[in-house]
Amino acid sequence: MEEATFASAHRLFGDRIVRPEEVGKALGADPASLTSADPDLPFDTVPFAPDLLRQAAAEGMMLGLRLARVGGLPLTLLRLASLFPGTSEPPTVDAWFASEPFAKQTCRAGWALFERQTFAASRNLTYAQQNEALSERSRRLGLALRRRTAVEIVYDVLLYAAARGERLLADEWDWSSSVTTDGAFVTAGQFDERGLRLLRYSEAVRFDRLGICATADPPLA
Repeated sequence: MEEATFASAHRLFGDRIVRPEEVGKALGADPASLTSADPDLPFDTVPFAPDLLRQAAAEGMMLGLRLARVGGLPLTLLRLASLFPGTSEPPTVDAWFASEPFAKQTCRAGWALFERQTFAASRNLTYAQQNEALSERSRRLGLALRRRTAVEIVYDVLLYAAARGERLLADEWDWSSSVTTDGAFVTAGQFDERGLRLLRYSEAVRFDRLGICATADPPLA
């Protein structure tokens, strides 16, 4: 598969891509240390076909470099909150989700596409109905879209806020694929000066500010 260069991707996405040096700065690490920690992590190439990137850019999607670890420590939800004390009050060990399995997850390291806001056809639907809307959007765009996990949402939103000074999900909620032990699904949103909030909803909940910010991983080699 032909891969795009970082330079060509940057021309397509402009400020909708967070550069590796911006990722390092936001996470308190320089790109050289990130590369040495994960030598397989691509910096100069973006493992999406150029035509797929052009389609995603035309749809207004964003391109981000997700990391799983920094400084030898996993970037879990609690770790991310501690790295961005200016964006919210860091949740403590007694936060409602601290003992949930999803709170220990990290992002899959590498480049990923994601939407900056929930797509209209996913709003005011139940979880199952949203899945149907997501499948239809994937077919229409020719992209293998999926829901973000809770940690992916938090990572993407906080990294972009640190790099651009803009709060994504300021007045809406992205319903993730992360499930709680009682069978609800985690949603993140309403990102204001008090921070990015995490809640959980049963599959039957629906309202007009609850939708999906879809993401897409690079195709398998």
